[in-house]
Amino acid sequence: MEIIKAKEKVITAGKRLIEKGLIVRTWGNISCRINDNQFVITPSGKPYESLTVKEIVTVNINDCSYSGSIEPSSEKKVHAAVYQQRPDINYVIHTHQPYASAVSPLETDIPVSDPAATDLVGIKVLSIPYALSGTEKLKTNVIAAINRSRGKAYLMVSHGALCLGQDCEETFKIAFTLEQICADYINQRYLELSGENTFVPEALRDFFVKISTGNSPASNTPLPKLFNSERIDKGFRMHLEASETDSFPSEAQYVDIKNQDEINTRADERLKLALSIHSELYRAYPEIKAIIHTLRPDITAVSHTGRPVYPMLDDFAQIIGVNVPSVELNSSDNSKVIAADIAHQLKEHSAVILKGAGALCCGPSKSDADAAEMILDKNCKAVIASTLFSKGKLINPQDARLMRKNYLNSYSKKAE
Repeated sequence: MEIIKAKEKVITAGKRLIEKGLIVRTWGNISCRINDNQFVITPSGKPYESLTVKEIVTVNINDCSYSGSIEPSSEKKVHAAVYQQRPDINYVIHTHQPYASAVSPLETDIPVSDPAATDLVGIKVLSIPYALSGTEKLKTNVIAAINRSRGKAYLMVSHGALCLGQDCEETFKIAFTLEQICADYINQRYLELSGENTFVPEALRDFFVKISTGNSPASNTPLPKLFNSERIDKGFRMHLEASETDSFPSEAQYVDIKNQDEINTRADERLKLALSIHSELYRAYPEIKAIIHTLRPDITAVSHTGRPVYPMLDDFAQIIGVNVPSVELNSSDNSKVIAADIAHQLKEHSAVILKGAGALCCGPSKSDADAAEMILDKNCKAVIASTLFSKGKLINPQDARLMRKNYLNSYSKKAE
């Protein structure tokens, strides 16, 4: 294939993966074989929406060498290993898609029973043992897995999915099929444990809370809304309406807060609590520019356990931190006490769990706060899956600290 055409295909694929929700921001990578000796691949730390042909890097299959100042994806060794071992493969997509990522910490091969899916990905989805991203160890683990199976879909433990195809279209089909296989794997486990005959997402989450705590969540109790906000000149703007797809809608109702008096004069105690919390977080952390109160169902389910959340996925450790602490919204405390407790717990993290009430996700931009929410949601899916299967690999704390440090010092700056 011509190099320019291959690069254009990779760019188009990146945008399509974003649209379909299989990757977000700069996470994941895509490559296309040019010939027996070369492939093109997405660069490291560059957003997919704005990629140009000049930013797609040509890499040698045999030694992963490349020319120019733009650095290829840190997973170039994995792609090179696939092309070396599998001459039938011309396209590789590595994604951090939600359900494939969520089951990856189980460290187990996933059987494939549906005939249509079997024809596409094989009789099982193999699990590739964990290793730090970009390392020789990860490359070695990938080689061992693809030599064990001629399948086209693999789970990289605590990391994501590896999908292989003859062309772009086939590889996309494999990625979508893999996501459904992994979601069905979790849902079927719930049905087996619960004895239910019909899958209902809300019932699965309630079942998770019950086996985690011994109690069912009070589903009829309204959850507090702490709203979303963004820093503005000498204060912050609180958005009083938001959807899961648009955390900061421009046309929605909002209120601007620029001093403590404006908080004190609010008659609505619920809004006053929200304003106090956001105000204290912005005061305590000048680097925070946006805050999201997320009530995504899986995050809310995990919040009902009242426990901290630890990283089961690489990108959680990188972007959120070595854990997410849990804070109780104690109704007997005044808003200033609650706000101070949340601010204290948020130190060195990008999110904090609110017991029974979702989580607050923060970042140095709206995009970063959105990213923290998406990653926390994915990690909570992994927590639910690991609870249902009574197994699941946590990221080693030392590795988590290393990834967090590397992200803050290097990768995040590339994205900027």
